[in-house]
Amino acid sequence: MKTIIVTGANSGIGKEAALNLASSGHRILMLCRDSEKSVQAQKDIVLQSGNQNVFLIPVDLANPASIRTAVDQIKDQYPVIDVLVNNAGIYKVKREETANGVEMSLAVNYLAPFMLSQMLLENLAASSEGRIINVVSELYKNGIIDFENLMMETGYKVGTAYANAKLASVLYTAELARRVSGEGIMVNAMHPGVLATSAFRDYSTLVMNLFNLFLENPKKGGERIAHLATSDELKGVTGKYFYKLEQRELEIPVQETEKSERLWGLAEQLTGLAG
Repeated sequence: MKTIIVTGANSGIGKEAALNLASSGHRILMLCRDSEKSVQAQKDIVLQSGNQNVFLIPVDLANPASIRTAVDQIKDQYPVIDVLVNNAGIYKVKREETANGVEMSLAVNYLAPFMLSQMLLENLAASSEGRIINVVSELYKNGIIDFENLMMETGYKVGTAYANAKLASVLYTAELARRVSGEGIMVNAMHPGVLATSAFRDYSTLVMNLFNLFLENPKKGGERIAHLATSDELKGVTGKYFYKLEQRELEIPVQETEKSERLWGLAEQLTGLAG
């Protein structure tokens, strides 16, 4: 039995991944909002998998204080974490800020995975083969890290904000894989497919229904995440990008790769992990 954290496990591919992994007998820690929806999702997964080792840990991924509380609970109860799946993501049609003044897409799609990963490295290293999976998107290739407008206070566009945050996550994946090389932790990014998920919930029901005509079932994405989380054939594979299940090299322009260290330092400041 592996201990596996899945963020955003109350719906979409996160729930499907959690169900798939629970059905295989693993202990699942669902990091989700404190809501009736999350409680019901936990009950669904336990019922469908027949696995009682499915636990809900409430967290607001837009709030660093909430993330710290969740991590403290995890560290207290689970000294060994085998897999961290940073799956939760948002696609905000209108620009929003967190209570700390951080643009919402950057906060949830990049800073939350950064914070969770950094704070749980010791637990992941305690595993015989710790794995971090950052769920991203092919759109990362359209992203640009502009330190002069990182919070997109001017010229906000939802697709741009999303692509930029996913690029940040990809840059972090590559940099973290390099930094923890030799510590028994594998760090990879994956695009699980274009799936019908709640990430696009800001759109109207009509638009969502139209989207769903052309999107894959979330179950497919859940299966792909589960494979990446537990497959023996992927032991030792790190710093890679998976398009569905196809292993690829990360495609990052040199001018963006050169921003990795500065972006890392800024993330530490914004999450309170600096120093």
